[in-house]
Amino acid sequence: MSAGLKICIVGSGPAGMYAAGDIVKKSPDSRIDIIDKLATPYGLVRAGVAPDHQTTKNVTRAYDKVMENANVRFVGNISLGSDIPLTELRRLYDVVIIATGTPKDRSLNIPGEDKSGVFGAQTFVYWYNGHPEFRDAVPDLDIDTAVVIGNGNVALDVARILMRTEGEMLTSDLADHAAQEIFKSPLKCVHVVGRRAPENAQFSSKELSEFAELVTATPYTDKSILPDEYVSEDKKQERVVNTNLDLLRSFEHIRPGIDGRSIHLDFLASPVEILGDGHISGVRFERNRMEGGKAVGTGETYEIPCQLLVSCIGYEMGILEGLPVEKGIVKNDEGRVAEGLYVVGWAKRGPSGTIGTNRLDSQEVVDRLLSDFATGGDAAKPGPEGLDSWCRAHGIDVVSFDDWKKIDAAEVARAGEKSPRRKFVRTRDMLSLVKDKVQKQEKTC
Repeated sequence: MSAGLKICIVGSGPAGMYAAGDIVKKSPDSRIDIIDKLATPYGLVRAGVAPDHQTTKNVTRAYDKVMENANVRFVGNISLGSDIPLTELRRLYDVVIIATGTPKDRSLNIPGEDKSGVFGAQTFVYWYNGHPEFRDAVPDLDIDTAVVIGNGNVALDVARILMRTEGEMLTSDLADHAAQEIFKSPLKCVHVVGRRAPENAQFSSKELSEFAELVTATPYTDKSILPDEYVSEDKKQERVVNTNLDLLRSFEHIRPGIDGRSIHLDFLASPVEILGDGHISGVRFERNRMEGGKAVGTGETYEIPCQLLVSCIGYEMGILEGLPVEKGIVKNDEGRVAEGLYVVGWAKRGPSGTIGTNRLDSQEVVDRLLSDFATGGDAAKPGPEGLDSWCRAHGIDVVSFDDWKKIDAAEVARAGEKSPRRKFVRTRDMLSLVKDKVQKQEKTC
């Protein structure tokens, strides 16, 4: 067991929190600082999980217990790169663990992607979830048709949130600014388009089944392209796919949507061009066929007129000084990047799996780093005291876990009768709540 390590985890989302929890168990004398550029902890649980999926967010109770350990600190409102360089963190701590996720949307790489009205999934999801950096990212939704590219759970989330009514979202924590635009929108139709066949879709049965419960929107798909049965050597996958196919077939029996509101689940099509002048007016698609498990273009095209496009095709790691990024992730050897530098979660393996997938991933990396530091750390490393000195010297107003609990309590107190919270979506508002003096201008908004 490695005693007395000084560890900094960059990012307080699931991967970082599972790493911290495992270190607490296996090296209880280690001191852990979990830093985050936001004033709020827990990353995608707060900013990525759909606001109408409150049960999923209950995982934060386990993270709270980790944060309340005497040897663990949350240090929010400090950004790696702009506030403190990676080289400085590596000088201060025995170990630095990168747990930032993959904070950049993958590009469609088609003409017209720079038009207004075109958004990546991260931008759109962070907008409706109240991420401070994306508070003003999306303009008004005075539109009648939207296109969502992708066949994973995020694509279904975006389509569902756009079509939920105000009554359906009463028990959610949808950000106020997003609610105002979504509920007044005249949106009538959303197309969710995937490049492969229905049996290749990556969404879960639970997510898909929620479309059948929408109050004012009806889901549709072309039943002629659904196979009678899906057979696979992977019996678990076979069950999931056949459940999804049954759900897709059942949608034709649902009552028509009010005022003709609909969600169309389209398959076997790839976007090839975004149409319009300065603003999107439609998307041109090429029809595909499946060959050897891959989607192959047929040369036949068609167009869907729309005024909004949200691309949900995955995420990748951006360039950060001091980190070797390759193929959208941090280049690593089973989590080890360099001496004293490690990576976990999506930044390590790419955007795959669920929140729980990060647990085993982080535990494996923790085992490796503790083995690397079996003889202990460097007594000369200043650790948390060194970070405190850096923040004082550079005028960085950090947010502690106790500060976060005050913000959390205020959000809960602001909520309606059924809503779990009304989020603060400006960092300056959070800081003014927990600090005694006037704070510096918010850095990211």
